[in-house]
Amino acid sequence: MIIDSLHNPLVLWGLAVILTCIIAAAFLETIYPGILPKPLIGALSDVINIYLNLRHPIKSTNGKTDLPTCPYRWPNGQGDIGKFLEGIENSVVWEKTHGSVYRIWSGFNSEVVLTRPSQLQTVFQDSDRHVKALNNNSGWLMGQLLGNCVGLISPPSWQKVRAITEVPFRHQTAMAKIEDIQQYTRKHLDDLHQTSDLSRGLIHPAKDLKTLPFWIVAFFFYGPLPLNMIDELKRLAPLREELMKHVIQGGIARFDFSQYLPTQANRALQEFKERWQQFNREAVNYARRNGQKASKDAAIVQMFEKVEQGELSEDQLLQTLDEALYANLDVTTGGLSWNLVFLAAYPECQERLREEVQSATGDDSAMENYLRAQSTYLQACILESSRLKPLAAFSVPQSAPTARVVDGFLIPANTNFVVDTYALNIRDKYWGPDNDTYRPERFLGRKNVDLRYLFWRFGFGPRQCMGKYVADAIIRVTLAYLVQNYNLSLLGDQDWVRDRDCWITHPDFQIRCEKRS
Repeated sequence: MIIDSLHNPLVLWGLAVILTCIIAAAFLETIYPGILPKPLIGALSDVINIYLNLRHPIKSTNGKTDLPTCPYRWPNGQGDIGKFLEGIENSVVWEKTHGSVYRIWSGFNSEVVLTRPSQLQTVFQDSDRHVKALNNNSGWLMGQLLGNCVGLISPPSWQKVRAITEVPFRHQTAMAKIEDIQQYTRKHLDDLHQTSDLSRGLIHPAKDLKTLPFWIVAFFFYGPLPLNMIDELKRLAPLREELMKHVIQGGIARFDFSQYLPTQANRALQEFKERWQQFNREAVNYARRNGQKASKDAAIVQMFEKVEQGELSEDQLLQTLDEALYANLDVTTGGLSWNLVFLAAYPECQERLREEVQSATGDDSAMENYLRAQSTYLQACILESSRLKPLAAFSVPQSAPTARVVDGFLIPANTNFVVDTYALNIRDKYWGPDNDTYRPERFLGRKNVDLRYLFWRFGFGPRQCMGKYVADAIIRVTLAYLVQNYNLSLLGDQDWVRDRDCWITHPDFQIRCEKRS
């Protein structure tokens, strides 16, 4: 009888109307979150969850057990807010609920979460052949903003774009500019005495130091800039931050059709892309107009020449520059700022670091050699801070070209994996028994190869972050300067609050930073 009724045009028309209403209501929720009652959202999510699990089955090697999976929730799944803004809390909850290997949904995309070194060794042994998830599995707006940047594209285009854009970030180049980084650091701290609470012996580790890595990286790309172009970089920053907030919120911006809607995100995107293109073209022309030395110092000139020769697209270059300057501004700030907090909280470590720095202050060359060294207590402090405060709770998704067996589950080829950095860096038994304790000594005498698969910071293999050498140089120079010239301490028994609106983990409180006599 039911089958017969489906042949009735009125019944089919009614079902089509109902389905259309459900789809319309679903997308209305993406535009105005919270407008639909929770039971309706729950029902819609349950239907999509059933479909996704049938569409993307992952089972044990004997075929009897499904991979534990977080239930899908419209419209983002566990992506965006769940992974980024609430990732630290969800890291604990999801592992406790689902075990050491499980699956989440980023939008409609399947992502298998890894939490143990043995799992990473199985999956990442051929990381040079991995493919990054399209648009980071964050949808249309992310693709328009960073989908073609070097950090999110895959071979074969990745090798070509990386070779062209990594030149100012290579180890030799970064280390050769230690003196420039020192000058920027001294000037920044001097300026803070005039513009911030540093004059009262207080510093906000994230907000007060945020622009320091920004201007250093800008110098690496563009060389010295005139005031009007410096002002334009400043004016672009809040517009770019607004766009990233739209990306992290997910919702309607995930879907391709949102490009046709008159949304605030689309207006901001169009304005940013136009002004960003204009700025970089003007930067190239400025360097060329100011002679051979300016052109040589500005890496942007050589990069644009490659665009003109057709070796990469202008969009790839502009998005890579955006990634390095604006997207990674939060990344480097996070990596730098927590170091101040830990040194303030552990005065004995701060004093040991100060003694080491002072022992290298005989002359400029001695200090520069010290700042280039990998085996110092300074570098151990940086590594321990990044272990305890990973920049993001979950890594960028990427897929392996062949199937993998992970803890008894057969993961099909081309399935995306993400690493739970808090599970790996802190909760894993390797770091016991004092997993949660700041103890830089644990890194002394260890080589990077010894920590592979045990510690997540810049990734693995050739796909590691190309800005890692510059980031480390900035952090080393800043910390050395601070402990030489200031005493850091906490303001009593304060909570270590983080910035809940930032997709990277930043401290959101002040500490004492008092000038040494």
